[in-house]
Amino acid sequence: MNIRLAQKSDLIHSQKIIKTAFSDKENKIIIKLAADLFKETDIHLIKSFVAEINNQVIGFISFSPIFLKSDTEISVYILSPIAVSPEHQKQGIGSNLVDAGINMLTKDGVNVLLVYGDPSYYGRFGFKEEIGRSFVPPYPLQYPFGWTGMMLNETPILNTSIKFECVTALSKPELW
Repeated sequence: MNIRLAQKSDLIHSQKIIKTAFSDKENKIIIKLAADLFKETDIHLIKSFVAEINNQVIGFISFSPIFLKSDTEISVYILSPIAVSPEHQKQGIGSNLVDAGINMLTKDGVNVLLVYGDPSYYGRFGFKEEIGRSFVPPYPLQYPFGWTGMMLNETPILNTSIKFECVTALSKPELW
């Protein structure tokens, strides 16, 4: 398996993976999210990866910066979305994509990584609910228990709640 930075030409393959990896209700929203993130990559420091086997894209993940409504000088990213083709799930591909992103963000000096998803899955990477509570999303969460975060680069845990804004692609209430 090869993990590399996504290119604009990977969008169609990423959307096909999302279509098969998510329910019909979710996949339309997430396919649009992926397309919007690819459009914004040149504007913001959005970083996406694909996983390949035999030059076939089988997984996709994206990391986007968030913009704090505070004078705090920390760099924060959010992981969204992640998808692995169903025939390649449960083989560590998603974990490898998450690890690749964590490693890249750590090297880039990012302080915090947030995610909105299954806490039992993301918890094994070090995502914690108490870190997520320090950051107030732009919209109410449908599943507040899924909002978690992790500190990178030995950043101390914050004791305050900070509101933030997202890149345009993530600034849609239906994603929260």
